[in-house]
Amino acid sequence: MPPPTGGWGDQPGAGPPPGETPYGGPFGGAPPYGQQAYSGQQLPPYSQFGSPQANWTPAWVAPGDLASWGERGAGYLLDALIGSAPAIVFWVIYFASGSGAALALLVLASIWALAIAIWFAVQIGQHGSSPGMRVVGLRCVKADSGQLLGGGTALLRALIHWACSFVCFLLWLADMLWPLWDNRRQTLADKGVGSVVLKVPSEGFSLVPKSN
Repeated sequence: MPPPTGGWGDQPGAGPPPGETPYGGPFGGAPPYGQQAYSGQQLPPYSQFGSPQANWTPAWVAPGDLASWGERGAGYLLDALIGSAPAIVFWVIYFASGSGAALALLVLASIWALAIAIWFAVQIGQHGSSPGMRVVGLRCVKADSGQLLGGGTALLRALIHWACSFVCFLLWLADMLWPLWDNRRQTLADKGVGSVVLKVPSEGFSLVPKSN
């Protein structure tokens, strides 16, 4: 009977000679083309590890043309003038005369200024703009959806503005100047409620909103 040929691989249960690996030489190597390097349990599918897109967050896109700092400042000053003009006049009269009547008028003018500020904030929430913003052509909306803020969120935005002014001058100044270097041109109050101010066509002056 002729002796078996073909080496150790032809004998059932036989393994490679000592010092060698199944894929060539003492240092191993890649398996021949078409053969699997792994046997038994297979590697988990690629989808189990997630794809690069699964953890990718799309960049923020503004819901319109962002208003500049100068445009926002102009609208803010117009609103402040409407609310504060009577208080400024009676303040000057009171310090010039010191009369009780001027003081009473000053208190009434201060109440007027507060009521106007609240009214304008509600207008911004429900209609997107205040009188000064309508003159300049501005609209305040949610940064993520472009929808109106709503009265409650707009009041919270105004309260953050007022809180910054009451705490200290530097905090109020930072709140007002923040749009100069912010990529979304937001004030600190805008960041607090997630709002942005957009540039839109001017509607002209009106104390009552004309449209949404």
